[in-house]
Amino acid sequence: MLRIHEIRILVTGGTFDKSYDSLTGQLTFKTSHVRDILDQVRCKQATTLETVMLKDSLNFAPGDREKICHRCLQCPESRVLITHGTDTMVETARMIGARNRDKTVILTGAMIPVTVMNSDAQFNLGFAFSAVQALPPGVYIAMNGKIFTWDNVRKNTQLGEFQTLD
Repeated sequence: MLRIHEIRILVTGGTFDKSYDSLTGQLTFKTSHVRDILDQVRCKQATTLETVMLKDSLNFAPGDREKICHRCLQCPESRVLITHGTDTMVETARMIGARNRDKTVILTGAMIPVTVMNSDAQFNLGFAFSAVQALPPGVYIAMNGKIFTWDNVRKNTQLGEFQTLD
């Protein structure tokens, strides 16, 4: 049974959930770290955690973004938080934003994996978690203390940060 104000967290991968493989020296995916972070910070908010995929967003197959959009729009919760790779987060936000009418959807990610010292993952998750509860229906990107609407955002790859289009 759905609890009032329950939040659906959709995990899709990205730098957020990468781990360092000491044998290969590569960043790889093993499992999501989202539940561990929520437990560590003693989050008591009702959540449903769903791993949609664990992929770098640059490696999405043709149907992956559609799958994320479908899961977001079809889940019963009206508040959805999506962890996502930052490289193509804007494209996913635009796809969901063009179709969403009644949910509050926040996409967030990390520039540095949660398993690496000085990661921004924990802060971004907490920030997005608050934003999904406070903002009105719409689709947003919440990164590094800033909130952007789905139709007015870009990732500045030279600066490694998100900015408005204007």
